[in-house]
Parts: sequence; C-alpha cells; structure tokens
Amino acid sequence: MAISPIDLSIVAVYIAGMLGIGYYIFKKAPNFEEYLVAGRSMTTPILVCTLASTYYGLDVLFGTSEVGFNDGVVAFFGYSEMSLGFYLFAAYGLSRKLKEANFTSLPEILTRQYGQSAGYLGAISSIIYSIPALSLFALGRISEVMFGIDAQIGALLLGSIALIYTLWGGLWAVAITDTVQFVFMCVTLAIAVPLLMSDLGGFDTVAAHVPSTHFDIFGGIPFWLMLAYMATGISILVDPAFYQRIFAAKNFSQVRNAMLIALVVWGAYDWLVTAAGMLARSGVAMGALPADLHSNDALLTAVVMALPVGLVGLFLAGVLATAMSTIDSYSLVAGANISYDVYRPLFKPDATDRELVRATKIGIAVSWILGYLLAFLFERLMSLWVFNASLMTSTVLVPIFMGLFWKGRKTAAAGILSFLFGLVSVAVFYFGISQLGAYNETWGTYIWTFEFSGSSYELWQEYSLFFSLPISFLGFLIGNLFGSPRATHLGEQSQ
Repeated sequence: MAISPIDLSIVAVYIAGMLGIGYYIFKKAPNFEEYLVAGRSMTTPILVCTLASTYYGLDVLFGTSEVGFNDGVVAFFGYSEMSLGFYLFAAYGLSRKLKEANFTSLPEILTRQYGQSAGYLGAISSIIYSIPALSLFALGRISEVMFGIDAQIGALLLGSIALIYTLWGGLWAVAITDTVQFVFMCVTLAIAVPLLMSDLGGFDTVAAHVPSTHFDIFGGIPFWLMLAYMATGISILVDPAFYQRIFAAKNFSQVRNAMLIALVVWGAYDWLVTAAGMLARSGVAMGALPADLHSNDALLTAVVMALPVGLVGLFLAGVLATAMSTIDSYSLVAGANISYDVYRPLFKPDATDRELVRATKIGIAVSWILGYLLAFLFERLMSLWVFNASLMTSTVLVPIFMGLFWKGRKTAAAGILSFLFGLVSVAVFYFGISQLGAYNETWGTYIWTFEFSGSSYELWQEYSLFFSLPISFLGFLIGNLFGSPRATHLGEQSQ
C-alpha cells in the first residue's frame, strides 16, 4: 500500500515530537516518585487523556476490529460492554480504597496484606502482564501493512521510540505524550469511519454485504467463547498500569471524575472500532478490498483506503500513538516492579532515589526486550490478550480483593497459595488443551473435543479463567487454615 510523502512527513513530525517531549522532561531530572507516579499530582484532564490512550491501545484497535470483521456487533455488545461495566465498578468501588491507602505499586498491596513473599510473586505476575508483547506485535503488523517493512523490523524500529522517551521521562513523559496521542487516536478514527461508510455506499449498502448474523447482539461467536472474552474484562480490576494512574492522582475525586469521563470516550471508541471492522468486511464482499484481507489488517487497510492525503498521515500517527501509549505505560510499570518491588526489598532496602530511577530504567529496557521476543509467538491478537489477562487475573485478583474488602482472617499462606494455585491452573490448562486438542485455523486456538455420557463437548484454551479463578480462591481458603492471621491495615507502609 503506497503512502504519500506528505503522509510520511506527518508521521515523522509526530515521532520527533514524542522524542522531544521525553527529552525535555529528562532534562528536569525527576526524582523516583516523580518518575514513577508523577509526584502524585495528576489532575482530571491529564488523567482522562492518559487513561483513555493507555487502556484503549492496539489490543482494542486490532482485537475488537478483528472480532467486528469476523462476527459483527458482538464485538461491542458481547465483549467491550462488559469491560465498561468493570471500569464503572473500579471508578466507584475500587479507586477510593487504592488512593487512600497511598500505595506505590500493585505488588505493594500484597506485601502489606500477606508479607514480602506474596509481594514478590505479585511483582512477577505484574511484570509478565506488563511486558508489551501485544502492542509490539500490533506495531509490527502496522509496519508490514502500511510501510512495507518486515513486521519484526518495524516493531523494533517504531517500538524503540516509545522505549526511548519512557526511559528519559518516566510517568510524566508517558502522561504528556499520552495527551497528544489521545487527540490523534480519537479524532482521526472519528473522521475515518464516516468517510469509509460514505465510500462504501452508506449503511444500507454495507448491511447488504455482511452476513446477517453480524447484526445479532451475540453474533456467530460460540456462547462460551464470548463469555470467555467478556470474562477477560475483569483483568481491568487488577491492571497494574490502571493502579499506577490511581496512585499518581492528586486525590480520589480527580481519578474518579477522570474515569467517568474516560468511560464515554472508551464507549465511543469501542463502537467506532467495531464499525470499522464490519465496514472492512463489507468492503471485501464488494470487491473494494482484497479478498484475502486478514482480519488483523482489515481496519488499517480499509481506513487508509477511505482517507485523503494528509488525513492518512494523521491517522497513521494516531495508530502509532495508540501503540506507543500502551508500550510506554506498561514498560514503565514492569520496570517499576523490577526496581521497587524486587530490587529494593531484596537487594537494596536503603536504595536512593537515583539508584531506584536507574534500576527502573534497566527494568523498562528488560521488559521491552522480553515483549519483543514474545510478540510474534501468537497468530491472533485476541489469543495473546486472553492468555495474558487470564494469567494476571488468576494469580492476583483473589488475594488483592480479599485483602482490600474482606475484614476477616488473612494469613501469609493464603496470599501465596492463592497466587500459586491460580498460576499452576492456568499453565496446566493451556498446556493440557494444546496437547489433548487440535489447532483450529479459524479461531487461532486449540480446542479439545471429547465425549461424555453420550454427548460431545469442547474445551477451548480461552476457557482457562473459568477454572483458574475458582481454583485461586480455593488456594486462598486452604492457605488461610495455616499460620497466624496478619494484623495489617491499608494505611500501613511496607517494610
């Protein structure tokens, strides 16, 4: 796909601007608290921008549009809508407790409630979840489809931009660049979808060229798979980058108001992305787009076809913004877990601000490298997202929520066994289904079909959360039978 020099110039200016912001903040030499949680001084406007751009990254842009392309409006009603519900609960039911306790990181919650060993385990889970493999994978797809660059080379080159400005400026650099990226991301998509609809002949024409099931709320997705997609939205409640934004807010009302405003943005963005996927599917049926168009590439190809010169450059900058706003945020969180939650308590309890900032930067680089190495092991974005979300949720949701909301007995063993039971169950389930089942090319996952009492049943890898979350809770109950209850409270500082 040929991109005009004007559009390429716009993309180049955008990249230079992101680096410039990072370097400007780098010159201010922030201390550790400023580097990690922006001095706990973020207000509603900047929180709105950084929340919206971070959480609606390329996993939504490509993952939701992929479901929209293949299955229709279920991408919104059956998947995205549930995620918005979890965000609403977080705004009212979770953020106040987290903010008032004055935490610095997600693993610190486990440390205060269950002891340092649980904190280390939580840090491992948070690091794995925050490794930016998903966004680097999608960035590679952008490079290949839009610029004709090999996916792995493109992810290396473009992903390095986000790495550099994050290393320079920490959370302030992330938040300020997110503000710019927020505008690119939302405005360009809002312009592109109506133009694409017009180019394809309007709603009636489009509706006539997609399967009728695309307009069914539950679509053609198998019920249990749709439920599995919906269940992954619960990972929002233990998302370490989301927690970081709460910790960085000036006060509870600032973060609550920001989340409520961001909900409107997220809802609109979800619907636009779903519509774009469906429009691309109709474009294929009408012959306006290639017949062999991959669902991962549908949104990019369709939107670029519809936009004029100049707007294509803005859209591509917006797509890059979507990727970079996620890569920078999660790399920073993983780096902080390595420095604050592992290096500091394990090796240097009296580490200075300078040492912690340096260790965080090393951790950021390590997480980025790991993300790059893992990025191309999955063929479908949704498969990678479901695995990552299942792993995080199964290991930390039960101990964190029991620690925050349950006033009864809690022992160190409860937090540790809850984590380990969840971790082992996810690993065993994924490995077991891959060995017992067969790979399904259509869905990009392993499915085990078996007979029981004369009936046939299917277990998909995506179903792991249905088993691992209850098993994690069982681990908590068993662990709570051993040891003495810990006399902790939320305001207690970790040692």
